[in-house]
Amino acid sequence: MRLHETLAQFSDIVRHYEVIQYEVEGLHSRLKMRILLADGSQLHVRETVLGGQRRKYAYHWQDPEGHLRVRWDNAAHWPEIETHPHHKHVGDKNHVTASEATTLEEVLAVIRVETSTQESRPSSEKKE
Repeated sequence: MRLHETLAQFSDIVRHYEVIQYEVEGLHSRLKMRILLADGSQLHVRETVLGGQRRKYAYHWQDPEGHLRVRWDNAAHWPEIETHPHHKHVGDKNHVTASEATTLEEVLAVIRVETSTQESRPSSEKKE
């Protein structure tokens, strides 16, 4: 799916996006972008394709104050994780768990569920 189509599919949560870097040279490509979400949080996207096959990615979701919510990536630092090299850091860079979400579309789908769950909680249960 093309980038614009992916973002349009999530127009209910994506308020604005900025492409910071987009380069294509032969079979290599690099994308860096920032997505402002409806709840004020941001998703920082970094995707690199090397040789048309090997793909490196990081999707860093942070709250409006800049604190990490979740970062999905495939750096090979955590071999004990069952979905290695795919994993996510939840709330803290050292709290690492398995992750099935490996594409921007999958990450935005997770964020959609998470933000709709937060909105449906009574205000007394919402995290500050």
